[in-house]
Amino acid sequence: MIKRLLPALLMLPALVWAQPPDYQHAYSDCLERAGGATNGSVDACSSSVSADAKAEMIRLYRGIYHDLATDNPDDAAALDRAQKAWLVYRDLHCNLAGAHVGSPMYAFCPMQLNIRRVDELRELAGQ
Repeated sequence: MIKRLLPALLMLPALVWAQPPDYQHAYSDCLERAGGATNGSVDACSSSVSADAKAEMIRLYRGIYHDLATDNPDDAAALDRAQKAWLVYRDLHCNLAGAHVGSPMYAFCPMQLNIRRVDELRELAGQ
């Protein structure tokens, strides 16, 4: 029995990583565990999911940049400028959203934009 389970257990990490994280689902699950959407739970869940998406964004950006820097330094520089401009956009846009829509947007908006940026970078990376 153990001999049959061992190969399956060894493959488990590969199966887990085969599918990219679904950050929207993680956010919904977090809110459900918190008992629903309140200002506090939206802030906490958004901040947590946003941090995870941001970590993937950084990993993807670095990988793409590294690949481009080797073959096409001009494209690597363009990616760097685009990422810096995107970060400025995200921060300015979300500050406006927080000021005019309400305080939960200070965490929710960056989470949403980070998730979208991860999707864009996944596409650029060919994932």
